[in-house]
Amino acid sequence: MTIKEDLEKSWTIEAIDRLRELAVEHVPADIIATAMHRPEEEVRRKAAELGLALDIEPMTP
Repeated sequence: MTIKEDLEKSWTIEAIDRLRELAVEHVPADIIATAMHRPEEEVRRKAAELGLALDIEPMTP
């Protein structure tokens, strides 16, 4: 198993909870990826698996 494969499979309960929190707060996918130290594609894939919608751009006030 490569390091990339290992990282992609290591979604802990805490990481999933954090992803849910950030998605509910409408944080854009690229910022979530940076905050979680994961590739954006991986974050989007996990969010889709969990039925979470991710914003593409930040919401403007």
